[in-house]
Amino acid sequence: MNNKIKKVAVLGSGVMGAQIAGHISNAGIESYLYDTTQELANQGKENLLKLKPAPLYNSKNIDLITPCTYDKDIEKIKDVDWILEAVVEKLDIKISVYNNLLPHLKESAILTSNTSGIPLIDLTESLSKNMQERFMITHFFNPPRYMQLLELVRSEMTTDETYNTMVHFGETILGKGIVHAKDTPNFIGNRIGVFGMMTAINLAVESRLTVEEVDKLTGPISGRPKSATFRTADVVGLDTLKNVSLTTYEKAHNDEQRNVFKIPKILDALIEKKRLGQKTKEGFYKKDENGILNSINFETESYKPLKTVRFDCFRVAKGQQKTPGKLTSLCSGDDKGSKYFWEVMARTLIYSANRIPEISDDIINIDNAMKWGFGWEYGPFESWDILGVKESSERMIADGKKVPDWVLRMLSKGRETFYESNAGFSTYWCPINSISKTVQTNEKIINLKIHKTGNKTIKRDLSASLNDLGDGILNVEFHSILQPTLHPIDSSYIEIINNGLDLIEKGTYKGMVIGHQGANFCAGANLNLLLELSINEEWDALNFAVKTMQDVTQRIRFSKGPVVAAPFQLTLGGGVEIIQPATHIVAASETYMGLVEVGVGLIPGGSGNLRMVLNALDENTGRMGAFQKIQKAFETVGFAKIATSAEEAKKLGYLKKDDTIILNKDHLIHTAKMKALELVEDYKVPTYRNDLRLPGKGGRTALNMALKGFKMQGKISAHDLKIGEKLAYVLTGGDKAGLTKSVDEQYILDLERDAFVTLAGEPLTQDRIKYMLKKGKPLRN
Repeated sequence: MNNKIKKVAVLGSGVMGAQIAGHISNAGIESYLYDTTQELANQGKENLLKLKPAPLYNSKNIDLITPCTYDKDIEKIKDVDWILEAVVEKLDIKISVYNNLLPHLKESAILTSNTSGIPLIDLTESLSKNMQERFMITHFFNPPRYMQLLELVRSEMTTDETYNTMVHFGETILGKGIVHAKDTPNFIGNRIGVFGMMTAINLAVESRLTVEEVDKLTGPISGRPKSATFRTADVVGLDTLKNVSLTTYEKAHNDEQRNVFKIPKILDALIEKKRLGQKTKEGFYKKDENGILNSINFETESYKPLKTVRFDCFRVAKGQQKTPGKLTSLCSGDDKGSKYFWEVMARTLIYSANRIPEISDDIINIDNAMKWGFGWEYGPFESWDILGVKESSERMIADGKKVPDWVLRMLSKGRETFYESNAGFSTYWCPINSISKTVQTNEKIINLKIHKTGNKTIKRDLSASLNDLGDGILNVEFHSILQPTLHPIDSSYIEIINNGLDLIEKGTYKGMVIGHQGANFCAGANLNLLLELSINEEWDALNFAVKTMQDVTQRIRFSKGPVVAAPFQLTLGGGVEIIQPATHIVAASETYMGLVEVGVGLIPGGSGNLRMVLNALDENTGRMGAFQKIQKAFETVGFAKIATSAEEAKKLGYLKKDDTIILNKDHLIHTAKMKALELVEDYKVPTYRNDLRLPGKGGRTALNMALKGFKMQGKISAHDLKIGEKLAYVLTGGDKAGLTKSVDEQYILDLERDAFVTLAGEPLTQDRIKYMLKKGKPLRN
């Protein structure tokens, strides 16, 4: 389907409306941002440059937004294809806005509301039949740039063309995960998510658990965001949480758990005292005058210092490598923490199952809503599968809970999981028809987990696999056995990449995609191994390890078939070095990329310097000479700059100008495969560069003078100066380079490897590595 939406109008320049306009600009789409006064509209646009986290990939994207007023600019509405209403949640105001703009809409324009609290039927009551056909709800989650969920709600009048246009635009252009919701209070995400939060809060008070104890159990250890329960409430705003909760309480009269959505005493007390969370700097958490974090005491309603949390179930769960094992451990203990966690989990699973068919006819949309809107690693039904549907249902019944009839009916038919995957397909249990159904595939998504059930894995090693994507294209997939969230490089990655390149050399396959579907692409090297080799002074082994990394990156660069890399989220250090030599990179827009080795007292050693040199010299920057180009690369690497988006990664020189950026991370593997197939046609292996003209000693002197100036000003330490001088030596081409002398690729690789190994032997560097491993942040020494 072609993109039918070329220009957009956003009605309402408040925090949500402005950020939606901002994300539309991230997709390269022009928009009008309307409000009642020019001052409000201008302010909404200007706030996009102040908000954190940043709503824009690039500050220049703001130029695609034009602030407007209803009085002076209403006629501009005739130019737009989609009008998104995001005004205050009052029906009369929304209707008034609609009536004002309707005479100016073109006949094909789509009108949607971002509401989550007003029924669609009430919004459309006064609209003409023709307009009702082009009206629906498009509910974004805050902040729109970062939250993948987009809930779509249609009426009986909404045409398929209108609905499918918004599905395509939301998924492909804006990069959203589409959830098909019904016109019920709070739809799916907030209905289940707020139930879970209110249950957790109520049970915490009842079980006499502290704020920090609950957040310890309901955070990353259980596959949830770092903000867990109470921190999430503070971020959302306690007043907002109250309003959303009351929407369900006041409108879902037949909800068997309706009373859960009543506002607990502690929440009301905090709101009454204007302790609304992050926006007022005090809520469930508050920093004292010394910057020390405190949490609220439920009984006294006063703040107290955080206490160290110790639960046996947490300790056991922490010993598990992956989330399924952690979830099982948290639920199967017999301490206070485990009993609490199981109770919250059981109630949430049962509540989710009871919402079918009220809020959704299937389990898939409920699971996706919680993953995309609340950051759960596994949705409710996926979590239930992990715990064992049969076993956990029996436990629920023994606890006196009522397991939904359709779940028991599924078990009685011999099906013991909600999802099953085999032979390259996935099925799910349909509660409506009591049968197993095949999950509908999206042609733009290759789900590697499901794909591999069709005997598509050629070779599997501890931390990486080589998969057949079909059409002669290979896939190198990372699944670190050490850190499955960060995917640090180990020998397994190198071996599997080499195996894939071997198959391409033999002509067995035509090309390769390096990409996977974990939490982050690759957060760098295995620092533990590096530290061990350095402390034990095993320099030959360290030199060999670095040389092996350099060799594989050069093999990627000079592969006989195209290699396409597909990075996303954290792509740091060695992760950058793996992808940069690829023929082409298809990056997710949310890719945070950087060569950060100086933070641990090193410089890039796995070919990162060579790639930055090649990218810099290849960059078309007008009259900028070699020194200015290398100076820019030096500043990027020397200050360990991390791109906050793939777009910024191009600006910093980590990505090339012609690399592809897509907004929907789920489309990465398929898009990369299609790019590899495109490149196969008339593919030519890159030419080895032996003509690299680098600044040499003159340029290095200038860089070193700048470094010494920083040292004198106290901006860098003596060790920083030493690292910077090593970096300058490599990037300017060592002793052989100069304005009239050329060096080749291998010379730069030899320089960087020598500098890397030398710095690894410095005690201060080893101290930095130890600190990073222990604290997770750089040490200034």
